[in-house]
Amino acid sequence: MKPSPFLINSMLVFVAFIWGFGFVPQRLGLETFEPMAFNAWRFSFGAITLIPVIYFYRFKLSEIFNQKILVASLILGCILSAGAGLQQISLGLTKLANVAFITGFYVIFVPVIGVFFKHHYSLITWTGAGLAMIGLALLSGFQGEILYKGDSFALLGAFFWAIHLLTITYFVKRYNQYALAFYQFIFCAIISLVISLVFESDYLPKDSSGYVWALLNGVIVVGVGYTLQIVALKHSDPFVASVIFSLESVFGAIAGYWFFSEVLGFYGLVGAGLMLVGCLFAQWPEKQSQ
Repeated sequence: MKPSPFLINSMLVFVAFIWGFGFVPQRLGLETFEPMAFNAWRFSFGAITLIPVIYFYRFKLSEIFNQKILVASLILGCILSAGAGLQQISLGLTKLANVAFITGFYVIFVPVIGVFFKHHYSLITWTGAGLAMIGLALLSGFQGEILYKGDSFALLGAFFWAIHLLTITYFVKRYNQYALAFYQFIFCAIISLVISLVFESDYLPKDSSGYVWALLNGVIVVGVGYTLQIVALKHSDPFVASVIFSLESVFGAIAGYWFFSEVLGFYGLVGAGLMLVGCLFAQWPEKQSQ
């Protein structure tokens, strides 16, 4: 039986919540880890998290292990490692506000790229995306100052996030969602480790606390968040999902206030409100069709 739109959209909001608060262990982890090394560790922990889940469901071996699933997962893992890696690198080259805002461009990239996959959307849905983008700009504190090298990495990363979301939507309707999640985490971890060994000074943390932050991020953000993303996208429109996922920035701002005493301010509150309204607009066509 197909889940209700309310249940699916609630799951998408929960994923955005996990990702937003997952910024805390990610930020603390980068104090002891190189960026790609941190990705290698956290995605490894994420893959381990899924082992008992796959065992619990007792899927047939042919359902979770075959050449087509491995190829699909390799594609997802390559795209995921590119998106996550570019975002991490951009954080060291430009302002956090710029990265938060520019990464949100995947809200626009998804429907634009989706046109080539015969996805078409109404004016009210595009309006919702526009409101979400304006809200994201206010929330992140983006002031229009462009730092070309770092911002270019963030923009390229946003493109890969959009490709990743659309590719998941394509594969999840054809293959087991838990197998796709498990193998994409493994491939992403391997690719990140190879890049770390080649370009970074060390793949180990400076102190043991790094393992704690990688474990927390890996289990909750990767193991739970990214897996639920795949499960929800099996029944959700990718454009609607991308707008709801942008709420990650709202939850991230709340986490920043609670854990790092980062004040949101008036414009940030207005931005958060616009993003919520944008999400409601984006879901409007889906509600009308039920």
